[in-house]
Amino acid sequence: MRILRLTAGDIRFQMTYGFWFLYAALTLIYLLLLSALPAAWRSEAAALLIFSDPAAMGLFFMGACILLEKSQRVLQVLALSPVQIWEYMMAKAVSFALISLAVAAVLACFAGFGPQRLAWALAGTLYGSLMFSFLGMAAASGINSLNQYLLVTVPIEMICFVPPVLYLLGIKGPIAFFPTVICLKMLLGTKAVWYGLPVSVLTLLLLAGFAWLRMKKMWSRLGGVKL
Repeated sequence: MRILRLTAGDIRFQMTYGFWFLYAALTLIYLLLLSALPAAWRSEAAALLIFSDPAAMGLFFMGACILLEKSQRVLQVLALSPVQIWEYMMAKAVSFALISLAVAAVLACFAGFGPQRLAWALAGTLYGSLMFSFLGMAAASGINSLNQYLLVTVPIEMICFVPPVLYLLGIKGPIAFFPTVICLKMLLGTKAVWYGLPVSVLTLLLLAGFAWLRMKKMWSRLGGVKL
């Protein structure tokens, strides 16, 4: 129940600061862009739009969200409360995933995804959202300004987005098993993408563990050490 309350609080926080309004506006813009494309291109274009923004929004906005909570002393209060680090992390990840899934569903339906393709697209969006959210938490835990966060995320973005670009350019081989490439293949509806599922699960577990260690260190600095 505590995770549900934390998630509801995060959603209210996001609404207060315009996260949902921003993505409603972006969704409208994306729909206009898709409508301007030939019908044969919309499916692939929608997949690329979902991958580049809704699925990856955790990396882009997690730092701003955590920094804002630091400035408002929200994290200091949570660090001294019974709230566990993993509960805070899951609430954050779920609240961001809800936005991602809502946007992805609208774009996918507009692009004419069938039921099976839609299911894979939503699975890929959820996977990407959790993956980038954990990366964003790990990056944001050790910084104190938005400029620092932007500098930290530049190499992360290069590592995450260069392999999918190479894949789209026709470079295959081992790169097909890279986590973000698997996410893109889910969104594109590539056949036999199921072989990447073990890699996806392992990636999320490793990133969640790494983010938890980073958040635990930040939690301690905020006063969350249990004596």
